[in-house]
Amino acid sequence: MAGTLVTACSNPTGSLPECEAGPRLATIAQSVPTAAYVPCVERLAAGWTAGNLDAGRGSTRFALRPHRSGARTVKVAFEESCDARRATPAPPRAEGVRTSIRLESVSPRYAGTIFDVFPGGCVTYRFDFARGPHIALMEELGDTVGLFSRRQLRVSLQDQLGVELDG
Repeated sequence: MAGTLVTACSNPTGSLPECEAGPRLATIAQSVPTAAYVPCVERLAAGWTAGNLDAGRGSTRFALRPHRSGARTVKVAFEESCDARRATPAPPRAEGVRTSIRLESVSPRYAGTIFDVFPGGCVTYRFDFARGPHIALMEELGDTVGLFSRRQLRVSLQDQLGVELDG
């Protein structure tokens, strides 16, 4: 008999929502039950840490910290919708995803928001980096956060754990 997963958790110790089917990713998926994708951490680049995972009804938030001079914490938010107006289109990060970037500053700091918008959800990444290392940091950020298909998560949870995601 399939069980139902909890719908909220708060984990200030920094456990990562890794890109693999399991209870943590399922909890994040349930925070925005309409979303076609779920944000997750593919791999942390050398010198980066993650923390402050907070998944609740309607949103999930976590932080990514690059430990380089002039780099500030990247704030990642997963919600049902976001306002990506005035953002410039960028190459999509997954099929069916509209990726864009809105820059707030290019000098003396490179700061702004990246948007991944998809059916039923949106992930925002608020960044603020010193000029110079910002190019490598932006590339590392793009490699760090992945988008896990909700459909794939649903099937994997049922097959591996006998758990229904949206049951």
